Amino acid sequence: QAKADAEGDLKDTTSTRDADQAYLADLTAICEQKATDFESRQQLRAEELEAITKAMEIISSSSVSGHADTYLPAFAQKGSALVSLRSSVETGAQAQVARYLALRARELDSRVLSALASHASADPFVKVKKMIK
Repeated sequence: QAKADAEGDLKDTTSTRDADQAYLADLTAICEQKATDFESRQQLRAEELEAITKAMEIISSSSVSGHADTYLPAFAQKGSALVSLRSSVETGAQAQVARYLALRARELDSRVLSALASHASADPFVKVKKMIK
């Protein structure tokens, strides 16, 4: 009787150990996959930050920095300066930044940069233009 009980306990213990080993293997695989995914996301974020830094450099470059002094005072004094302000900004640095961000978004397959590029290329004065018309 004791031998039969011991063999039954051995079978139960062995099956429990096998199940635990299978669970451990699955858990280890999941953790390794999550670690790999995390590393790839970290790399993507670093490349996105690099692209945003480059865009900020373009915006703050000397070819763009003087435009605020040139166009904003006229914009504040004249309502019709809106069209010229928009066209100069859109054809200038804003379009360049939007193109650069869109290019990097395609290269990196980044939804964040893609959204930022579309936001950068969007016309923020659509409602104001409608109100003027």
